[in-house]
Amino acid sequence: MTPTSPTVVEEVMGILSDYEGSIREVDPLELTSEERARAHLRGRTRGGRELLVSLEHGRELEEGDLLVVENGVAVVVAAAAEDVLEVLPASPREWGVAAYQLGNMHRPLRFNDNGFLTPYEPSSEDTLRSVGVSCRRRRRGFTGERVGSVTGHHHDHDHDG
Repeated sequence: MTPTSPTVVEEVMGILSDYEGSIREVDPLELTSEERARAHLRGRTRGGRELLVSLEHGRELEEGDLLVVENGVAVVVAAAAEDVLEVLPASPREWGVAAYQLGNMHRPLRFNDNGFLTPYEPSSEDTLRSVGVSCRRRRRGFTGERVGSVTGHHHDHDHDG
């Protein structure tokens, strides 16, 4: 078997449903949340395809992103299982308390319909349990809606004068 050159990916093609009918097989590229956040990486799919990903600065991969379609095979980003804390607030108060505590700890969050995820750390689990918020340690993809800061540091004055 002759080794082949890695496929270079410089942009996301879309999502799998954009190519319905032309895909006969999916070859997942499993990446951790840290890997998905990098604009440049080298990876190997489950099927053994080697890829060099080089995206524009600031672009992050998401689970389900379609990277390559070749001969009916689609390479799709899949979230690798990671050690996460699944937070399951039972009331609006618990939602607020949990988000406040984890925000103070500068923990990344991914929101879903029933709660949210954060990378596992014993201190996060201890803090949430101490304020009465239900959580559990799990192995799963760190996925869900990402919500970043909506404020920035702005000056309303002229620096020249």
